[in-house]
Amino acid sequence: MIELRPYQTDLIADIRQAYREGHRAVAAVAPTGSGKTVMGTYMAQSASAKRNVVWWLTHRRELAAQASQSFHRMGLPHSMIAGGHVANPHATVQIASIPTIARRLGKLPPPNFIVFDETHHIGASQWDEIFHAYPGAKILGLTATPWRLDGQGLGRWYTHMALGPAPADLIEAGALSPYRLFAPSKPDLKGIGVTGGDYAKGALADAMNKPQIVGDAIQHYRELCPGKRAVVFAAGIENSHKIAQQFRDAGIPAEHVDGTMPTEERDAKVRQFEAGQTLILTNDSLFGEGFDVPAIEAVILLRPTKSLSLYLQMVGRALRPSPGKDHAIILDHAGNSSLRADGGQGHGLPDDPREWSLDDREKRKASEKAEVAVKQCRECFHVFRPAPKCPACGHVPPVQVREIEVVEGKLEEVTNIPRAKFQEQGQAQTLDDLIQLGRMRGYKNPTFWAQKVWSSRQGRRAA
Repeated sequence: MIELRPYQTDLIADIRQAYREGHRAVAAVAPTGSGKTVMGTYMAQSASAKRNVVWWLTHRRELAAQASQSFHRMGLPHSMIAGGHVANPHATVQIASIPTIARRLGKLPPPNFIVFDETHHIGASQWDEIFHAYPGAKILGLTATPWRLDGQGLGRWYTHMALGPAPADLIEAGALSPYRLFAPSKPDLKGIGVTGGDYAKGALADAMNKPQIVGDAIQHYRELCPGKRAVVFAAGIENSHKIAQQFRDAGIPAEHVDGTMPTEERDAKVRQFEAGQTLILTNDSLFGEGFDVPAIEAVILLRPTKSLSLYLQMVGRALRPSPGKDHAIILDHAGNSSLRADGGQGHGLPDDPREWSLDDREKRKASEKAEVAVKQCRECFHVFRPAPKCPACGHVPPVQVREIEVVEGKLEEVTNIPRAKFQEQGQAQTLDDLIQLGRMRGYKNPTFWAQKVWSSRQGRRAA
């Protein structure tokens, strides 16, 4: 029997109502660690109980194997179509990778219900082919981040978005772990090209291989989370190997894993990590999605990314609650959370409010400020929302006096907000008043803007 949390029950009710209203394809959006696999399994079980053929599809064999393990734990009979497995083509529930199913279209009993795990990849050709191959099948897409890196909205495929709770709500409820985030160093990313919307891997690996970057990571691991099990996200396989070796040279048990390794060898290293025999597990593009090890106590980001989705997937690895874990540690040596060294905008904190949409995402101009503001303590490198003092070490930064510009004998304070607008904002008494004001001004994300203004105002009052 699959037990659901209240928010999971609510999300499933939203999905089912959308199907009743005639939507064929529904995207279910909920944070990493919220139990999307549990919710999807519950719906797959309900569909198969009515003799519907169910396909559970994901883009990597590791995630397919993990889904199979989850189905076994939850008592859902199924077949897995993959090398090394004896598949039953007539089973009601089938688990497979996208490439495997794409090669077998038309050769299996047609599905009535398809679950696309990590569905923000849906724009890829094989995903799209499968999506349109069975127009009579209902489709459920699971993701924590319904954005593609190229800015395309998932609305090209999904007509309804069922939105789950925000990360901050899950942390408050104890469903996710609280965290502390530090950004001790930022790499120099100037001159690194972009491929497919993210940093080019070869040049990125060279930038992250510098000894002082990894050395700084080892130093801050010792200072901020010594003895804790940490997953390191590296910029390439070679970079990951070097990082693991440098941790071992420093006397800290570390291993490297990647998708090219034999499954048995990789699984053995993961088990050693879970048991605490290995403290550092470095990887390249393996654990960004679907790696469910609640024992992870820290993540170390040594892989810069322009992708908000990848960033949230990486930090989310440490946010799953576990006995004895009072909070997670995030060491962001890649500058993903705050302003990056190449002048780009950071992604903010893991539990910042974000407004998801199925629409295409407008590209932000370089001159525009980030929607989510963060500060960094110059003493301990803790990254936090604007506040009078650092919540980690208590450091109070010196008051910064705004520059005054002299214009033809008249003094004018340089601000980003015209005085009339500033006074108008001051008249708003509640957060809802500010949201309404943002809508009147035509802001694209009035809720984000209002929350930022409200947070800044509360910080000034606390000071």
